[in-house]
Amino acid sequence: MSRRLLLLALTSAACFSDDPPQLTATVTGDDSSTTTTSGTTTVTPTTAAPTTEVPTTSTTTGTTEPVDPTTTTGDTDTTGDTDTTGEPNDDPCQAANPECPAGPTGMPGGGLEEIDRCNFPLARASEWGTLAPLADALAEALPTVTIAEVLTDLNNTALTAPTVPGDVESLELAFRWDDEDFDKYWWLPQGLTGTADAYDDGLLDGRKAVLVSWWFDKELAQFPVDKGTRVSLVDVTDAPEFRLRHILLVEPVPGDPVDFQPIPIRPGGIAWYGDTLYVTDPNQGLRVFDLSRLLDVDATKDQIGYDADAHAWYGGLYSYAAMQIGAYNHASPCAPRFSTLAVDRSVSPPELVVAEYCDGVSACDDATAGRVFSWPLDPETGRLPYGITWANSAAYTGQSEIQGAARREGTYYLSSSSPPGDLGALHVVPSAGPAVAHGWIDTPEAVMLDGERIWSLSEKSGARYVFAAARAAYE
Repeated sequence: MSRRLLLLALTSAACFSDDPPQLTATVTGDDSSTTTTSGTTTVTPTTAAPTTEVPTTSTTTGTTEPVDPTTTTGDTDTTGDTDTTGEPNDDPCQAANPECPAGPTGMPGGGLEEIDRCNFPLARASEWGTLAPLADALAEALPTVTIAEVLTDLNNTALTAPTVPGDVESLELAFRWDDEDFDKYWWLPQGLTGTADAYDDGLLDGRKAVLVSWWFDKELAQFPVDKGTRVSLVDVTDAPEFRLRHILLVEPVPGDPVDFQPIPIRPGGIAWYGDTLYVTDPNQGLRVFDLSRLLDVDATKDQIGYDADAHAWYGGLYSYAAMQIGAYNHASPCAPRFSTLAVDRSVSPPELVVAEYCDGVSACDDATAGRVFSWPLDPETGRLPYGITWANSAAYTGQSEIQGAARREGTYYLSSSSPPGDLGALHVVPSAGPAVAHGWIDTPEAVMLDGERIWSLSEKSGARYVFAAARAAYE
């Protein structure tokens, strides 16, 4: 793709529905209050669970991803395509002019079908210039802590689970959320990452932890404020004992004083690498958060942001908030969707792996048109190496309704909600050859690889688990 065509592509990407949620899901943590306030407004939300699930063909809340006005494919900084050391990007894709593929030609389950990676650049967005100074100002105004310090200040527990719903082989450990998180249907669990992705030895100060993302359904909750997105840091070192804390994700905004606001996106995928947390923004690309300085905010009132009367910044009943500091937006006319996310440490440099959800109804014309992509990371900075970084790989998966994707040594592990009802499947797709299907947890979401273990989680309210199974059972 020529530079001129690339710049034109930044404004041409269409918005698509992302994978529809199981609207019977739920969770909570610090925000266990039944009353929420925004300024002087107090509203008591309903606690009645929905009696029916929203069909996947609906365009109501949960099936169509809201587009955040601060992160658009037209608001992208493409003026520099050099890395942080000043070395130029000599990727041959700069001179390429590929055409978007028409769709998969192979049989469902037939294996990967490679497509031209040059169709899929990610561009450093203007948020790197606008959000970073605001984050610096917030860090001056408020006390901050590191993610390692949060790991020593956990305030909730999860319950060990001897089994999980579905057909999981070689289960090694599992937990379910407490009763609040198990059944609260307006918080829905989605993405999964952990210290296995973040650090070379898979540990943070000698501890092993997982991080789970959730999105807030404001309409189901009937809250006046959309709490947006949160993550749960869970220490699994001492299994079967599990301790955790929820952390709010926020976007810095200008003000007097500087302020922050919730982020109303669906975080279907997250990836933790060093001090950086990547979060999928389904129609746009990746948002980037700083885990080296989380804001220590006031958790005594259920509102978010600065309150001039109290002279305090509130975190919606959460004690800690992680700030967005940047973003990478797709710059592709082929409109990739960012449904799930993982880190592949089996390649050098490591790569971010993204997969698309397609069901042939609310997302994509063909249920098996879901693609997987990978982009390289700079192992020193944990960021994408260039102002414009082209994908290292791209392929059709041959699978439908992908909820999670991870990769090791060229083999993909794809969780899918395509079986009828609430059943799940795990498709193991080698670099060449057909996929092999296995039973998996019901209502599955993201997947993470951790040495000889494979982690995943379920979404449905009243059946919400996180677990690890022996990877050898799926080879």
